[in-house]
Amino acid sequence: MLKKGDVISYGTTGVCKVEGECEQTVKGQKKRYIVLKPVHQINSTLYVPVDNDELKTKFKPLLTGDEIEEIIKEMPEESSLWIESSSERAELYSQVLESGDRKRLAQLVRTLYLRQKHLIAKGRHLHSLDERFFKNAENLLFDEFSAVLGISQDEVFDFIETRLSKA
Repeated sequence: MLKKGDVISYGTTGVCKVEGECEQTVKGQKKRYIVLKPVHQINSTLYVPVDNDELKTKFKPLLTGDEIEEIIKEMPEESSLWIESSSERAELYSQVLESGDRKRLAQLVRTLYLRQKHLIAKGRHLHSLDERFFKNAENLLFDEFSAVLGISQDEVFDFIETRLSKA
């Protein structure tokens, strides 16, 4: 069970610090909530109902430094998640984001990064939907990498590039 001070990854929000529990009255009913403060969204506070098992499945322990190194090491071998059909692509990318699976998130970031690079070489750019998925996946992944590695989110890309060039 979570305790005050724990740092976790929560769903599509990213890295959060557990502030504790509280009781609030909503629609005349008292309920207990786990209070989370997103690390990189200073003005946000999340209240997760203690009795909502579905939401609690979105709590994930942070990766370790070794797990991050392994994800980076496996990046070049991962297959592309690119699908030509935009509706099928959007459905898959939504599933990847919702899953919180960091390996799949890395695969999604890599897919869209390479697609963006390919399009830029042709004087084009990513479709706005793909751009949104790219930013969301990158933010989730980089948020956690930066928290675990003790570097800023802006430094994560260079960290990954450095590791990949050594491979």
